[in-house]
Amino acid sequence: MSLQAEADLLTAGAVGLGDPSESSGLSSGGELLRPGADGLFSSQTVRGGAYLAARYGLGVIVSLGTMLIMTWWIGPHAYGLFVTAIGLVAFLSSLARAGADTYLVRREATPDVHLYEVAGTLILLVSMGLALTGAALVPMLVRWYGSREFVAPYLLLLLSIPVSGLAGVPMAKLERKLNFRSVAGIELGGQSLGLVVATTLAWLKLGVWAPVAGQIAWQTFVLIAACVSASMVPRLRCDIGETREMLWFGIGLTASLRAWQLRTLVNPLLVGRFAGAEGVAFVALALRIAEALGTFRLAAGRMAIAALARLQNKREEFRTALERALYLQVITLGPLLCVFSLLGPFIVRHVIGTRWTPSLVVYPFVAAGVLVNSIYNLQASALFVRGQQWTVMRSYLAHVVLLGGGTLVLLPHFGIVGYGWAELLGCSAYCLIHTGLARTVVISYRKLMPGLAIFLALLFADIIGRGRTPWLWLLVLAGTTIWKGRGVLPIMFWHRARHSQDRFARNWYSRKPMEGG
Repeated sequence: MSLQAEADLLTAGAVGLGDPSESSGLSSGGELLRPGADGLFSSQTVRGGAYLAARYGLGVIVSLGTMLIMTWWIGPHAYGLFVTAIGLVAFLSSLARAGADTYLVRREATPDVHLYEVAGTLILLVSMGLALTGAALVPMLVRWYGSREFVAPYLLLLLSIPVSGLAGVPMAKLERKLNFRSVAGIELGGQSLGLVVATTLAWLKLGVWAPVAGQIAWQTFVLIAACVSASMVPRLRCDIGETREMLWFGIGLTASLRAWQLRTLVNPLLVGRFAGAEGVAFVALALRIAEALGTFRLAAGRMAIAALARLQNKREEFRTALERALYLQVITLGPLLCVFSLLGPFIVRHVIGTRWTPSLVVYPFVAAGVLVNSIYNLQASALFVRGQQWTVMRSYLAHVVLLGGGTLVLLPHFGIVGYGWAELLGCSAYCLIHTGLARTVVISYRKLMPGLAIFLALLFADIIGRGRTPWLWLLVLAGTTIWKGRGVLPIMFWHRARHSQDRFARNWYSRKPMEGG
């Protein structure tokens, strides 16, 4: 994974759709698009999707291991400082490649050495410019946060932007050759190295510097390993014509993703401003858990681009396949999110640590956002297939505005739970995706709504039940069995941590600024 991919897990900056247009080999005109495979669930498409799910899943396992170690050993404050710094740096990093890597993968003619070197030069220049811009913003950020604690980790992480950006060129060469085994090995190897480095330094009680060093070690390993695997030596080469074509193609194609990634700034900038470093850490933990449980949505979105492209001229088959995929996503993801909602107090108390209990206040809202999003991520893929990228971009921008505005208004009054309400408010922007797709294909939610209602009720059972949560679970789970025999029964664990989300979490209105400075 890239620096941005890690930031999506750390800050859950991509709680939501992501951008299917930025897929790698699955959507690059490779083998999965060849004729002869029919339907969204052809064996070849499912195998490709399973590979991507495994790739994301293994990365999430390593990432969660890092998270558990960091949360246990360095504590909320140091972890919050890191998430603040990495959130800001990751947004800049997402701009570093300027779509050049996507251009290399999607280009019809095979790129030569000259083109790869031009792409690398472009990315290096953009990356250096972004790193300098980020450094120049330090005085403004210090005034915004009222603290200088984050500055040193932030400046050091800025140095990783060119490293992360340059890795996109050899990775694009590997993906173009459909060498996903090497890509996955490099990504997982880098994550594992980062875990070892971060764990060692955390054990040595180096605080925020443990994850910072792990991040830099990870990105450095990925760049070196990718260059070796792709037999590529980075060299500077300038070609104005090719550079202009890369920028025109890449920036235009990935504009919606750049707009969506603005939401990665909400937690570090707004939550950090009003709730301090610990507030950022609590929100980031809830976001990361929900995103980890919903990881397969990323693979599904990438898989859908290739699969739905074969059905776009068969409207009824297109609609049927999409509705079936949406149904499967909801009934698969819902139980996972709900089980953690039930077991969260026990896990936090005995695995992560009681000082992280406030994260449980935010989790139901974030999980609900992920669940609602699972209905729309494939619809976004369908819009990309039909060439309606700007419809998706409008939805993304509306989501960011609602999330940011809601956080700005609600968090100062309600604490970190205000961010949760803002997440739900942001989900209303998905209606633009629905109406955009409805102009060509009308999707029915009749089969989805009962399951969605059941899972949402379970997520908010502790809030709705007010001490009667087990009875509410019993009633809702009984409803799933009546739901035409197709309900999915989450595993029932009746052990309740009686002091789970009580006064400490519910009344934790974090308005503490970052200490220091």
